[in-house]
Amino acid sequence: MRGTKTRRTLQRLAFGPAAFTLILCATAAAASAETATRPEDVFRKVSSAESVVVRALGRRDSDTLAKTAGELGQLIEAALKRREGGQETTACDMAAHSLAFAAVSAAEGLANKGEAQRILFQDAVSAATDFRQDMRTCEKLIRRNTGSHTSVEKALRAL
Repeated sequence: MRGTKTRRTLQRLAFGPAAFTLILCATAAAASAETATRPEDVFRKVSSAESVVVRALGRRDSDTLAKTAGELGQLIEAALKRREGGQETTACDMAAHSLAFAAVSAAEGLANKGEAQRILFQDAVSAATDFRQDMRTCEKLIRRNTGSHTSVEKALRAL
């Protein structure tokens, strides 16, 4: 009979750290989901992604462009989940979408030649124009004015 109590105690002790880790992970995921809903945080992430995209375009680095688009994809997915939940998407979310589209189109354009490259770069420039407009609207939303956001367009035209 004593062996049974000892075994149960050991099982409970082994479950303790696992439960603690599970609670920490759930709390971190909830906190991450909350920060993704704030336009200020989305703006900050998109602004930093903008500078990465501009540098990658200058270096003709399609891998960095694709990686940055993937990171922006997480913001886009969070916006879609909020939209499905009945909440509104903001201009900051749309700016993330436009920048990701510009980055993907530019990455594909760097990988292609000829007419396909020209068309992909035109799509990227069009998305960069949409990005500029979305960022201006986002800045008005969060009451911040940080710049013109034309650097992506200029970098694409330089290619």
